[in-house]
Amino acid sequence: MRRYAPSAILFIALLGALQLALPALGVPSYLVPTPARVLARLLDPSSGLFGHLAVTATAGISGLLIGSVAGVVLAGFFVAVRPAERALYPWVIVSQTLPVAALAPLLTIWLGNGIAPRIAMAALFAFFPVLVNTAQGLRRINAEQLDLLRAWGASPSQIFRLLRAPACLPTLFASLKIASTLAVVGTVVGELAGSSSGLGYVISIATYHLRTDQVFAAITLASSLSLTLYVGIVAVERRVVFWQHDR
Repeated sequence: MRRYAPSAILFIALLGALQLALPALGVPSYLVPTPARVLARLLDPSSGLFGHLAVTATAGISGLLIGSVAGVVLAGFFVAVRPAERALYPWVIVSQTLPVAALAPLLTIWLGNGIAPRIAMAALFAFFPVLVNTAQGLRRINAEQLDLLRAWGASPSQIFRLLRAPACLPTLFASLKIASTLAVVGTVVGELAGSSSGLGYVISIATYHLRTDQVFAAITLASSLSLTLYVGIVAVERRVVFWQHDR
């Protein structure tokens, strides 16, 4: 609590300042709504925001899992088969120079207007940081420990299980924390490109009708979803990579 109290106090003070300053300055509510107005919209049962949150959460978590698993598997393959890495890794880098958000309309055309294109967008956003950090972690091993295992006749699978996998866990969880926020962003981008549900859909429709209080409420829920995923991964990290936190 002491660690995060200053941030919480600053956030509450900022909300209070906005609540007082916006009406005093005569800022129209359709441009920037007051925090109280956003909170009222957020708690309004008729807004249906929490139903849309469930849709976004389902797509975001599914995409995060798919993108993370794909990144870990491909990173392990690159480390085990160096010729494949030399042939494929440059193309993975090139793929990240493409505007991934521009693929959202194409995915909607290819996969339909359901949840599939949103899962695909979330997976694309989560994939690259997991791949890069996991590959680096698998290579970041102690040379003396590697020589010792080889001297004892350890097989490549035993070296991977006993040395490489534990060594890559800190970087893997660091990448998962990044991917958890990017997956939600990818999901919302996919919903903005074309969908009939989800927080991105709410943002798109509410913006068209100048209901900015609903836009800010949907953004607040999307941010809360990202934060929840991040905190969940941190909690798992503290149990799995316990030696790092002890140190």
